[in-house]
Amino acid sequence: MTLMRGALLALVLSGSVGVVSAAQQPPQSPPSPGYPGGEAVAPRPPAPDVPPVYARPALDTIATIKRRGILRLGVAPTMPWVMRDRDGELMGFSIDLGRKLAEEMGVELEIVPTSWPHIVGDLMDGHFDVIASGLWITPARALMVNYTQATSKGAVSLVAGRATAGTFTRAEDFNRPEVSLVVNQGTGMEELAARRFPRARLIRVDINDEPLAPVLEGKAHAAIVMSPAVRVMVQASGNALFLPEGGELEAASAALAVRKGDPDLLNFLDAWLTYHKETGWLTERYDYWFMSTDWTTRL
Repeated sequence: MTLMRGALLALVLSGSVGVVSAAQQPPQSPPSPGYPGGEAVAPRPPAPDVPPVYARPALDTIATIKRRGILRLGVAPTMPWVMRDRDGELMGFSIDLGRKLAEEMGVELEIVPTSWPHIVGDLMDGHFDVIASGLWITPARALMVNYTQATSKGAVSLVAGRATAGTFTRAEDFNRPEVSLVVNQGTGMEELAARRFPRARLIRVDINDEPLAPVLEGKAHAAIVMSPAVRVMVQASGNALFLPEGGELEAASAALAVRKGDPDLLNFLDAWLTYHKETGWLTERYDYWFMSTDWTTRL
């Protein structure tokens, strides 16, 4: 036993039990670039440096609103979010949201009118604190503003005039050279019309104009409108408008919007909307403005 231990000890000390010194190891070739076990990939040159985009100092709009004592709400006219009643007073889904929001923040509400071409730029320039006009959620806008959770869901729809297109039954019937469609110029509705109805003639109106007006006047066959209340609008028109089969062309959602760099205001608004969805107040207001025609008597 003593002789065996001595022999093992001698082997360990001499490095002959599977242990090879670093000097005895064969030279290693450098590892091939690429994924381990995969096909080698030629090394890429370093990417050029890009100057960093520094964010502005964080905003505290909530503190600013409280100190000012006023919540400034940016709105542009669009039915049924922002309208004027027969006395010229503002009304609509967004107006109700703004009044409730200001009340629960303990401040006054200031409505700041703007136009659709300038509404995002005016927010970024600080003319108001929140956009509340049924601003549809799009990736392009989301690069410039932060949206809250959706406040309303609707569709982009083809709404036709009974007097001019009463013999048409399906949306496909409007893809004809003799058909005229009204769209707001420079909007997604114009792009959609060109894609879905390439043979029709487009009547482009200003972004702030009501696209259904030429249809009701008998000057066009139909208009492409974006609203969650399309069926209510058709119902309120009596027999003047109708929604052809397949007339709901695309889904769409609208939300409040705030400037980037202010997560506290965004989180507050999301929490506020969640709370009022759960209490039922937001659903009740949504049903009133988008699912009924009761408000049309105020126009």
